[in-house]
Amino acid sequence: MYSRVITCDIQPAHISEFRNIVNEELLPRIQAQPGFMENIESVDPATGKYCCVTLWENEKAIENYDNGLFREIASKLMPMMQGNPVVQTLPVDNASAHHMKAGRAVAA
Repeated sequence: MYSRVITCDIQPAHISEFRNIVNEELLPRIQAQPGFMENIESVDPATGKYCCVTLWENEKAIENYDNGLFREIASKLMPMMQGNPVVQTLPVDNASAHHMKAGRAVAA
């Protein structure tokens, strides 16, 4: 399993619009991507600080997402951001909700 962590600053005047587009239009499309597992979003409405963590089955799923839908999403959301987002892809080491410990599934 891999996590993809995206952080950015949303322009304060666009926070509501940004959240609506992500949740109403984009999230269902992201969730339909092969290999998608989970999405966790956090936003501070006072500052526009935003963080999104998605979980993916494998690196290939993230690569396919990067080369396809993510490009469309980035071009749609970038005008509402201050600066560029920071994107990181990391192997998951532990995930209690997915019964992962040290990067491996734990027997139930």
